[in-house]
Amino acid sequence: MRLPLAGALAVERYPEFRTAFERAPADLPVLVDLREATGVDPTFLAELLLFKRRRRPFAVAVLVEPGSEVARVLNLPGIKDKVAVYSSEPHAVAALGREPRERAGEADETGTEQAR
Repeated sequence: MRLPLAGALAVERYPEFRTAFERAPADLPVLVDLREATGVDPTFLAELLLFKRRRRPFAVAVLVEPGSEVARVLNLPGIKDKVAVYSSEPHAVAALGREPRERAGEADETGTEQAR
């Protein structure tokens, strides 16, 4: 299932992205598409990590625009090891059938995964 979120994902929009996460089907892997997001704040990051934790055993992958501010933030220590972030849509979709620790790929300059 694709969950697109766009614009500035900040505390002012908390009800919107919280509802989007809550409405995602509980029995399917989810691709959180942040390619149209212009920024994320700590409130969004906390909700994203909670969403991922609640989804177990179903996979969650995050798709970002390479080199974007969102890609940079999601590559920060403490975040990048908790969420599977991809800048390649085919690779992100393929990863939804696996746990993040099993994904294959090489990191680009932002640290996001690239398809081989």
